[in-house]
Amino acid sequence: MVRMISAANVAPDFSQRRDLTASELRRLDDLCVVFEHEGRDSDMQPFYVFTVGGTLDGLPVGSVQGGCTVGGDTIVISGVDSVEAATEIAAVNLEDTVRALDAEAAAFLQSKAALERLNSVGFLEVINQAIKPDSDKSDQFVADMEAIRPLRGDGIILAAGGVVGPDEPKT
Repeated sequence: MVRMISAANVAPDFSQRRDLTASELRRLDDLCVVFEHEGRDSDMQPFYVFTVGGTLDGLPVGSVQGGCTVGGDTIVISGVDSVEAATEIAAVNLEDTVRALDAEAAAFLQSKAALERLNSVGFLEVINQAIKPDSDKSDQFVADMEAIRPLRGDGIILAAGGVVGPDEPKT
């Protein structure tokens, strides 16, 4: 005789699921959330676990197991009392995440374009513009310098102009 083990809070194992990257998530068609599991936390409040489904390059990303993780993570919704409410929240949050990733990619492209504009005028001209008083800087230069701020750490040195003493706050 086969014995059945009953456990109140056993969740599916997502480690063997397909793991999507953020760039793959942005390219998904027919994006959806897939309900995977309902459980209870230590306070006996319900939580709901979702994965991501859809098609990537015309092929379904899920399997018979269910949906995919993104970066190894699932979507966990708590604080609601029904699967329907959790599904609605998970779907809206997933759409917001994709929109944020798209906006981040667009901002990165704008930053790279600003860097190319600054590189096209030459290093000395950039330094000359940077040391000018703010009123004498061109609007395009100011906009480009602001646009490349997210690229700091990629070999970018920002020249703000002016000298800040050791006791003065840096802006």
